[in-house]
Order: sequence, then structure tokens, then C-alpha cells
Amino acid sequence: MARGHGRNGWRGFGVAAASVARGVPTLLLVALAGACHDSECEAARLEVARTWETLRDTATSRKQIPEASNLTQEQQQERIRVWTTIEERAELVHSSFSTTQVTWPSADKARADLGEAFKPLAANDDPMTKGFALTLGEADKKVADFRKTCR
Repeated sequence: MARGHGRNGWRGFGVAAASVARGVPTLLLVALAGACHDSECEAARLEVARTWETLRDTATSRKQIPEASNLTQEQQQERIRVWTTIEERAELVHSSFSTTQVTWPSADKARADLGEAFKPLAANDDPMTKGFALTLGEADKKVADFRKTCR
């Protein structure tokens, strides 16, 4: 390797070479950054982000009160509150996967909060809510697969 006049005496080798020169293994740097490292992982990350975007959009639409509903004012407000919370948490998870620098702690916290918010609706027989629950399960599986193979 050529030693030059750049930072830490390494020129043309970038941060990785300078880090190795300081005793910080490059692999550790990549692991700490949490960045996608190949095209397969990048495609998986984008799929996870799209799935969470769909969940967010679904939550946004579920806030709407059907015209012929017999909900009281309190029930309407509760529905809007719950679906707004779900919408906001789904957006946080989506944004955690929207760049190559995946923010795992934020994604995990937002997903846990979303789970708590969704609990009262989980037993609902409404086909739209059941569909949301199925998509949520698929999203969790995609995140778990991504975590296992690309983190």
C-alpha cells in the first residue's frame, strides 16, 4: 500500500484504510453503520420500506369513518386516535428503512408501539382490519428475514 501525505498518512484509500491503520477493522465499521452491503440486501430493504409504506397508507385510510356507520362521537374519536397512532408508528418504521442506513432501534420501538396500539383491534372481524393484520404479519416476516441476512 502506498503511504502518502493524506490524513493519517493514507492517501487514496479512504476511511476504511485509515480506520484499519488505526486498528478499527473495516468489517466492524460496516456492521456498526448498519448499511446494506449488496444488491440483494438493498432490494430486500426497499421491499421492507414499501411494505411499511403500504401499512401507513392503509392506516391513513382506516381513519375515515364510513358514511353509514352507527358510531357515536366518542367511538369515532377513538377510531381516529387509534388509527392515527398506528399510521404515525408505521411511518416511523417506514422511515427507518427508507435509506441504506437502517435505524434498527427506531424501527423496533415504533413497531412495538404500533403493536400496542393495534391490540384492541386485533380481534376485530372487519375484513379490512383482518387484512391489515395479515399485512402486518408479512411486514414483520420481511423485517425478520432482512435482519437475519443483511444486518
